[in-house]
Amino acid sequence: MIKLSSLVLLGMLTTISVFSQSPVSKTVNQSIEWSSINSTIKVHKKIGIYVEGNFRFAQNLQPQQNQFRTGVEFSLSKRFYFIPLGYVYTWNYQYGKQPVSIVDNEHRIYQQIVYKNAIGRVFMQNRLRLEERFLQDRHILNDGDITGNGYTDDRYRMRYRGMINVPLNHPKIEANTWFVSVWDELFISWGKKVTYHLPDQNRLFAGMGYQFNKLTSVQFGGIYQMLKKSNNAQQENNYGGMIQLTYNFDFTKAK
Repeated sequence: MIKLSSLVLLGMLTTISVFSQSPVSKTVNQSIEWSSINSTIKVHKKIGIYVEGNFRFAQNLQPQQNQFRTGVEFSLSKRFYFIPLGYVYTWNYQYGKQPVSIVDNEHRIYQQIVYKNAIGRVFMQNRLRLEERFLQDRHILNDGDITGNGYTDDRYRMRYRGMINVPLNHPKIEANTWFVSVWDELFISWGKKVTYHLPDQNRLFAGMGYQFNKLTSVQFGGIYQMLKKSNNAQQENNYGGMIQLTYNFDFTKAK
């Protein structure tokens, strides 16, 4: 099991090395501070409502991005979970060493499937997500005014995340369990205004977690984000910390 974990981690680190050295005209390194809270509200033994909030900062708590996500998740089996249609709204901000001239927010719909498996003490999760993105399309006029046509900048994206969790003080992740968590996520975009068709974003997390009980857990650790800008001339290499709280609800329990 140690060899398997080492191979996965080596692959993730190799990915970072490749993308962080991508040839662009200007690359900046800066700090980020990310947090999130999520919940699955189980309303049927095979149906749950997923809710997530992300609060992201950069360069010493400058607002970077806030995001609300929701969707109805169907449990196809103990290993497969499927969201046929979910919704996201994203608030973006000017931040950091490469601030944008105009901030465009975003509506998004998505579909995803999750596959979970375990080999000994190594618990693995694979997540594939497809996104249809609708960004604000705004421009600066010669007189300095800003004009736009609403959320008409259509873009599309595929995301894949591989994650491993390894419990430390119990054979599996259950109540009162410390665990190690590592995951890596790649993003590939396409659309009329997308000029770069290789992975344009990569996120790597490595840290610790604690499972309080069946419904509540927390994870915290270090995160790296490679973000290639849509102009294909700028890139951010962002390093920092992330904390995530999971607080679920189960309304299917017998009273």
